[in-house]
Amino acid sequence: MTFLPDVPDNFQPTYLDLILAALAAIAMPVVAGLLFSVTGALIPLLLYYGVFCWAIVRWRRGAVGYEINRGQLRKQFAGYVSIVFVIVLSLQLVLSGIELITAQQVSDFNLLGFIVTLVVWAPINAFSEQLIWVYTFDSYAEFFKEGPKRSGMIALGGLLYVILIGIIHALFWGLFLTTEGQYVFPFSELFIPIQMAISIGYIFLYRKAKSMWPLALIHVLINISAVLLSGYSILPFLLVFG
Repeated sequence: MTFLPDVPDNFQPTYLDLILAALAAIAMPVVAGLLFSVTGALIPLLLYYGVFCWAIVRWRRGAVGYEINRGQLRKQFAGYVSIVFVIVLSLQLVLSGIELITAQQVSDFNLLGFIVTLVVWAPINAFSEQLIWVYTFDSYAEFFKEGPKRSGMIALGGLLYVILIGIIHALFWGLFLTTEGQYVFPFSELFIPIQMAISIGYIFLYRKAKSMWPLALIHVLINISAVLLSGYSILPFLLVFG
């Protein structure tokens, strides 16, 4: 498909990648949700971030996309700015504006938990999640390099990409990530479509920039704004006792 730029790292998936990507998209969110009810969020987060986002992606791709050219750092980051980047960033700024309108403070504000969530969880999540998201898509999209089979696999990879993002939020994050704001028409209706457009834009942004850095920098905006505006703390949900 000519509309899809080449994958940055010449990734050539195998049948193992198809299996791992399917597990990431369908089984992993279910397991994470079930574990949360027994252990709290810490163990599922280690599974999600540690195993799927970092270990599997690093193993199968050979790199995670955050490599830095120390000798040309300014040139490297300047090269990330493109039309795709501006579009995705603009959508993210619109989303942050919607959060500002619909924001609702938590009732049990905890300063320590708020700081830990803002300084630790927000960037870790932003620099981790899209690793497995993009790997899931690329495992199918890059299985065939040309021909009608490639088009079918791109469509299947896109479907699994959307499924992964959707059910990890529905079955895991939705259980405890209470940063959703109050209902304000029509801004509340716009939130999910814009968020989905941003997520799909990540695929094109990664391939255009040939790096995960632009994705993480945009993703961290939504995390930071959500935590700042809500006063949310993840600490009470990390462990379940008794």
